[in-house]
Amino acid sequence: MSGFSPVPEPRQGVCVDLPMSFISHRRVGLLGLLAVLAAVIAAIAVATNSDAATKSTKVTLSEFKISASPKSVSAGKVTFTARNTGDMEHELVIIKTSTRASKLKVTGNRASDKGEVGEIEDVAGGKSKKHSFNLKKGHYVLICNIPGHYKGGMRTDFTVK
Repeated sequence: MSGFSPVPEPRQGVCVDLPMSFISHRRVGLLGLLAVLAAVIAAIAVATNSDAATKSTKVTLSEFKISASPKSVSAGKVTFTARNTGDMEHELVIIKTSTRASKLKVTGNRASDKGEVGEIEDVAGGKSKKHSFNLKKGHYVLICNIPGHYKGGMRTDFTVK
């Protein structure tokens, strides 16, 4: 024998009994590795679920302007919070269209709402309302279509990627 080995050399056809301490250290190392792997998988799952979660956009309505932040979101469930910082009542109409916000067809005092996917109605001055819509990829316009408000400038472009 030329030196001490913690693990006996196996001989052909002979079972080797490993010392208990050797097996315990291996088991502890393996369990630690599994714990780290589980933590990494959990972190990835949380990150993935965050991406799939609801996207939100804050829309400010005032006399006579609409601004959205952000002006672009990913497709899926989008929650709009419409905040009226003006004195007059406003609404938020969401329209899927290839037409720019400033170029919608106007009849009388209202813009065409062809392609409307939803709206948040009757937002009183100083108040906010929230609603979620499932939006597909494409170009949208956000308008207030209370008579005269679209013509007054209450419109903006919005993109869903």
